[in-house]
Amino acid sequence: MKMKNILLTGMMACIGISLFFSCQEEGLVLNGNDVSYINFNKDLTKDTTRISFEFYPLGEGMDVKIAEVPIEVAIFGKIQDKDLEFTIAIDEKMSTFPASQCILPEKCVFKSGQLLDTIYVKLKNFPDLKTTTKFVALRINAGDEVGEGIANYSRAIIAVTDRLVKPDWWDYKDIEYYGEYYSSVDWYYLGDYSDTKFRMFLEVLQENDDELFDGKDRVKLRKYSLSLKYKVAEENARRGPDNPLRDEKGVIIEVPVAG
Repeated sequence: MKMKNILLTGMMACIGISLFFSCQEEGLVLNGNDVSYINFNKDLTKDTTRISFEFYPLGEGMDVKIAEVPIEVAIFGKIQDKDLEFTIAIDEKMSTFPASQCILPEKCVFKSGQLLDTIYVKLKNFPDLKTTTKFVALRINAGDEVGEGIANYSRAIIAVTDRLVKPDWWDYKDIEYYGEYYSSVDWYYLGDYSDTKFRMFLEVLQENDDELFDGKDRVKLRKYSLSLKYKVAEENARRGPDNPLRDEKGVIIEVPVAG
């Protein structure tokens, strides 16, 4: 029954996106010089920001986990010679995450002279996320100086859960091999993903006081991958050659990073 609920939630989100585009077949904008158009910097039909509260520690004096989520935005149209203020809102027709669990900034600022900037939203954990994934859809509020951008980039989609999920940086395909693209994290650093391996990697991050590692720093990635490799080797030495460490599916855990 839990799996049916999870699949149904995902299907509802996809239906919401399809209905959204059926109403906006021609896009939202014709480029002009009288308005600054602000887009989110991810294609909502392809790129979802994934958040798991398993990655976030409980703050001091807090009784609930709060995730601060960075969202990249882009600007085009009118060139601004000053900081541009704008606001965002939740698109409730496309969202399944409760609005009461979201903390949006009262105002956002796009800094003068920049084509890309970052805004932050806060999301509160709640019990249902232990068994489901909920979706937040953010939109830009149009105003006198601000317009929504192109349809594909006019919403930021965030998938939120309190279960362990494969992080975006592990799945990022940055290696081309005979016309196909693969993840260097899989090939060179950590190897194939499993929940068991990732939990051990999170322990390495905690030991290095780097619980919010985002995978972008390859020097750190290699360092932490080596630490995990040594951790697995130590555990295997304790277990003996006939009982190697295995993941939740029974596959022997291997970390390919050289060193």
